[in-house]
Amino acid sequence: MPQIKEIFIYSDFPSRSLSIQKIIDYLKDYGLNAHDRGNFLEFLDPTKEETLELASRIGGMRVLDISEPIDEIRAPFFGEINVELERLRGKASSIGVLYDGLWLQRVLYKIMAEKFPNNFRSGFIHIIFTSRLFVTFEKRRYHARVVLTGLPSLISTSGIVEAPAKPKEYYWVKAGFIRSGKDIRELDIMYKGKFIEYDDERITEILRAYALQAIFYELTGDPFCVNPTCCLFNSHWQEEVLKTQLEGKLCEEHRL
Repeated sequence: MPQIKEIFIYSDFPSRSLSIQKIIDYLKDYGLNAHDRGNFLEFLDPTKEETLELASRIGGMRVLDISEPIDEIRAPFFGEINVELERLRGKASSIGVLYDGLWLQRVLYKIMAEKFPNNFRSGFIHIIFTSRLFVTFEKRRYHARVVLTGLPSLISTSGIVEAPAKPKEYYWVKAGFIRSGKDIRELDIMYKGKFIEYDDERITEILRAYALQAIFYELTGDPFCVNPTCCLFNSHWQEEVLKTQLEGKLCEEHRL
């Protein structure tokens, strides 16, 4: 099994409820050497030209049609570069915007590996907590994700809200509200606590489990566990997330 030398954690203006320090403390409880490198753009300290190029490429990987995979990053539309620059600086929200996760990972890997080649070797893990909602193309459409493991691993504070499905009855009630013209915002009150919301106070406790998934990918090549009580379980429902990831416990097989 590969030896973990260091874990570097970055962020890009994720949920206000997320505490990177608490996640680092959680990882240290397992004897892992984790460090907070802060905002990834500030840490990389790119030139103005490099920043413009990054904003351009991120704008070009926005998903405009969930049924069409992005084979190549397109040239961004007029104004997209400026909007993405604002998002990189934390001055504009990315809520509701979809990005191709694999392209995002590739682009970030390139700029990070070029800046710090000695940190991109076996045993070094890089995790970015992002507010961006990234998606991957499977079964003829894009699907939202919480985590994308690899170099770097990406964990989305928007993904934990949007990717796992809400309770089945929520969608039935929502359909009835729409048919009757009711305000669907009432649903959030009716189902309060049964799914994760933006800036939810439980986000830190939940996403620490996804940080472990990124680490086990480096250790074993498989970030998930088939045991539904293990926090490495690949939850597809909000109910599963609240039952499994919120506990943050590893099964006996995966205990570090």
